Amino acid sequence: MFANSHTLAGTSVNLNAARFFNLSNTTRIREVAKIELSDRSYLPKVDDPRSDWVASVAVPAFEVLAQAGVEAPNFCSIGTGAGLDALAAIEILNARNVFVTDLHDDVVTLAHENIVNNVANGRKVTVAAGVGDLLSPIIGKNLDLDLLYKNLPNIPMSENENLYDGQTSSTFIKQRGEQIPDFIRRYLDELHYVALRQAFPLLKSGGRALSSIGGRIPLDVIVQIGRNLGYRSQILTFTWKIQSEPAEVIGGYAQWEKQGFGPFRFYSAEVLAETFSAVADVASGAQVRQIELSLFSHEMSATSALAAMSAGVSVGHTVAILESLKP
Repeated sequence: MFANSHTLAGTSVNLNAARFFNLSNTTRIREVAKIELSDRSYLPKVDDPRSDWVASVAVPAFEVLAQAGVEAPNFCSIGTGAGLDALAAIEILNARNVFVTDLHDDVVTLAHENIVNNVANGRKVTVAAGVGDLLSPIIGKNLDLDLLYKNLPNIPMSENENLYDGQTSSTFIKQRGEQIPDFIRRYLDELHYVALRQAFPLLKSGGRALSSIGGRIPLDVIVQIGRNLGYRSQILTFTWKIQSEPAEVIGGYAQWEKQGFGPFRFYSAEVLAETFSAVADVASGAQVRQIELSLFSHEMSATSALAAMSAGVSVGHTVAILESLKP
């Protein structure tokens, strides 16, 4: 199904796109996609799609929109990484004008190539890419976006870490200087708030931003991120994933808990699998309150989750797709 090889750029991954995205087939992108990754790219979890953000979170949300008749001719991904989210949007939402950004030039260059090179023969897709913080490469442009998708890191890094070292920027962020409401700062969701604020003038009326947010924080907080900025916001889909890079990520949240942030919510993967098996692999927004309530007694703080992981427990978390519509 998959094959990896090393290139001068970093790693080359061949993957069966239909299987990875859990689709019956692909018609707008190549069946076998060749993905080039720099050493700074967040590695797709090709052997474990349940741990992969695009495969287990973005794709189901795109499918929910597609089933409702939504297309996204003008699509943008912020923090695209390898560009797999854009390829999924091309296949599922018929994206035709695609813009992607990321923080590193080498990541953006390869993402652009990955998208262009894996569009199916005969399909016309325009792809543009920019390097910079959040939406800075497209601020001021008249894009009239139908859909903006973002999956952003949360954990402020310590002073001795380098944002440009390896995949650090996939998990950690620099301290922000913008004015941000206290309820958002407490749960380390600064980037989502700032990006949604930047996105508002770039979306067409009726356009939407999808924010992929780890449900380590209360759902009411997630919804309020968009509403605070004038969007009509709701939870579109609710699912779960195994925590990737658990020692680094959970450890990072645990450190911030000690400073009074959070608390953050984790669960055993076994509990999550059992809970979601009773509703659906990806629950609709209408089911999220019931699910959150049923998981309440199983919550672990980051500190507790770190101890559980050390004892051999597989740890995961819920994931919400926040849909923010521009009036």
